[in-house]
Amino acid sequence: MNVFKFKATVTYDGTGFHGWQRQVGGKTIQSEIEHVLLKIFQQQVKIQSSGRTDSGVHATRHVISFCLLKDMRPEKIKNAMNALLPAQIRIKEVLPVRENFHPRYDAKKKVYRYLITNFNSPFLINKAWNIPETLNLKEMKKAASYITGTHDFTSFQASGRPVKNPVRTIEYIKIRKEKFCIDPEIRVIVIEICGTGFLYKMVRNIVGTLVDVGRGKILPSQIKQIIDGRDRKLASATAPSCGLYLSDVIYGDKK
Repeated sequence: MNVFKFKATVTYDGTGFHGWQRQVGGKTIQSEIEHVLLKIFQQQVKIQSSGRTDSGVHATRHVISFCLLKDMRPEKIKNAMNALLPAQIRIKEVLPVRENFHPRYDAKKKVYRYLITNFNSPFLINKAWNIPETLNLKEMKKAASYITGTHDFTSFQASGRPVKNPVRTIEYIKIRKEKFCIDPEIRVIVIEICGTGFLYKMVRNIVGTLVDVGRGKILPSQIKQIIDGRDRKLASATAPSCGLYLSDVIYGDKK
């Protein structure tokens, strides 16, 4: 029996979903996609994913793969899926891949973006963290330099999914202000974090701590103590899920 494997890039608005992963009694991104694949191909299709996102988190490039018993042109698969998926979920691209491709284990890096605004625009509801006060971006950038590199990130790992090895590498953290395209009077702070892997809620915990630096509650130099302390209580509260986007999954030359 021939098996055909495909890779798909998914974008979604996570508002109203119980995160990515399929679960009993909750509407998730994975369950919606698998339901649509069942409708199209009349077979149970199990998705492999590049990772999980929490309730309310969004994605612009979430990579998945799935195997089919029937061959079909990738563009036709994409169009069929988009015709049946809810408007909050869209397939950007479908490509054939080698049989042993895995969207999580073959990934080299992931990029997340977090959006913060100081004006509660109706166009950014559930899309950004609204913080009325002015944040000191210069101090936040100094703090980010202490986070960049390879560290034990236990202080930024939420409870619930402990791992044996909490060491991860953050390649870069970029912090900048951008004009909001729909309303250029609004400035959005973008925090972009690229790493080889992330612990549970690690990005949101880093953002929460950087925001406290921007508020003047934490000095940039204290970040080293927070990391070295390896204690979640040392870092700040978790940033809200609404501002977080899985922005990219990078595979290098492998396909």
